[in-house]
Amino acid sequence: MFKKKVLDEARAMEKRWRVRCAGCYGEKMTKGGATRSGMPLKPVYSPTDIEGIDYNEISLPGEYPYTRGLNPLQYQVNSWMLRWIYGYGTAEDSRKRRDFLEKVGMREHIGETSLAVVNIVGDLPTQRGLDPDDPRAQGRVGECGVSISTMRDFKKFFEGLPLDKLRTTFICDDPTMVLLAMYIVYAERRGYSPEQLNLTTINRLYRQPSWDIISWGPESAFKLMVEDIYYCCKNIPRAGALNLSGYLFAEAGANAIQELAFVLSVAIEVTKECIRAGLDPDEFVPRFYTHMHFGMDLFEEIVKIRALRRMWAKLFKERFGCKKSESLQVRTPSGQTAGIDLTAQEPLNNIIRATIMTLGSILAGVDGVCTSSYDEALNIPSEEAVKLSVRTNQILYHETNIPCVSDPLGGSYYIEWLTSKIEEEAWKLIERIEELGGYKKCWESGWLRREMERSAKECQDKIESGEKIIVGVNKYAEEQAGAGVERTFEVDAQTEEKAMESLRKFRAERDVSMVKQSLDKLREVARRFIADWPGSCGILMPALISAARVDATLGEMSGVLQEVCGIGYSY
Repeated sequence: MFKKKVLDEARAMEKRWRVRCAGCYGEKMTKGGATRSGMPLKPVYSPTDIEGIDYNEISLPGEYPYTRGLNPLQYQVNSWMLRWIYGYGTAEDSRKRRDFLEKVGMREHIGETSLAVVNIVGDLPTQRGLDPDDPRAQGRVGECGVSISTMRDFKKFFEGLPLDKLRTTFICDDPTMVLLAMYIVYAERRGYSPEQLNLTTINRLYRQPSWDIISWGPESAFKLMVEDIYYCCKNIPRAGALNLSGYLFAEAGANAIQELAFVLSVAIEVTKECIRAGLDPDEFVPRFYTHMHFGMDLFEEIVKIRALRRMWAKLFKERFGCKKSESLQVRTPSGQTAGIDLTAQEPLNNIIRATIMTLGSILAGVDGVCTSSYDEALNIPSEEAVKLSVRTNQILYHETNIPCVSDPLGGSYYIEWLTSKIEEEAWKLIERIEELGGYKKCWESGWLRREMERSAKECQDKIESGEKIIVGVNKYAEEQAGAGVERTFEVDAQTEEKAMESLRKFRAERDVSMVKQSLDKLREVARRFIADWPGSCGILMPALISAARVDATLGEMSGVLQEVCGIGYSY
């Protein structure tokens, strides 16, 4: 990248600098530091650190390999998207929170009114595909998300909203396809066709290694994910069909290198399975999108996204032969600030942490940001805390001039060196996963889980020893854990009974025989789907939609899929 004369001068300058600093600082010059993922750091970087990097690897924003961003003018044309996740209690409760968020400015882009955003998260029973009257749901209904089990719940939440002008995501893993089927049927009843809907399906059945609860085995999980992708490709032009969530891995303990490698390994595995099912990569890869983690190691988190864009472009061009530029451009519509880095102790400190993490995601050039609220370690975010998170993004956009320049950190010696090093280490880990048989085999053997646990333990050991300082936790700590903030948000204690009563009424008003017939048919189709796959790809989603049309509940449809495709589960 640099001429020999420039590099020679840089080396001479560095030598003089090191001699001078050694005389002034002695042993401090050799102590050094390291990133969260263990990457050793020097005290300063110069042109000599990036002499081996071809400028084509960096390029310009909007140019292959997209290291510096997907769009030439980035936030100068549109702001990053606001991607708040919300949901609690009943559908009526969560609708109130949605309306509040829109009132304070949560639209698709800051200052714009083109699309409203619905990123609704299910409560624990809904995430598992359970109706609220299931014994396994007891005590958990409406906690950590909204209870959704019937078409009536869809009506209560979406009534009056223009479905063709919403960007809708249901953040529920196990019943991904069931919720998609129910939403399609609800939209039909409102007069909308699938072609009019703008939605993203979570489709994260690969996420089991990062959870304590297992529902699907690796083989069934990937078959079901491909079925979701297949249906979206054929029927919903504006659907994102696979959420590749580094966030889940990172919250379970993965460092930046592991997060990159695990996300791309899932992408590789799913892509191979989709090709087996007869899909062309250029047909489905543009529908993949990422949900990445932003922690407190500011620069490592920034370069992680730069490396992800570069690695994605190379992977799908060189390995899978994609021709469309859309296939080579990895989308990050939800860079989410780290929940794991927020503390219950002195929670007001989390305002500062969330701002730093949001700033990092913006400097990385993500497409969208989800800023965690300062009280999330204590309870479901209060309205005050959520409003402050929205305002954090609005202030960064309107008051800092950051949007005026695309990739303002591009060309930094440190940033470009660290981007390349992170990429190099992530490729090595991907190769290791491939040697072990790929993502499915590493899931099945427990290797992925052990890697995340090892990384999590290393981090926790450093916190407990004091090597890693968390302000207000292991240094400058006060006695009262939640100093400065009261527990300001509680879910209505009657939520569970309200949800069960609504479910009882819904079941009493439908044609029970029609529901039974549709579930029996779904069971038959599911068995054929598993037995004849990949030739059977495309038959399961229509059967789910048929069941939703006669008002089968989320728990009933999910129960059939678990019976045929799952491995059994309990809390």
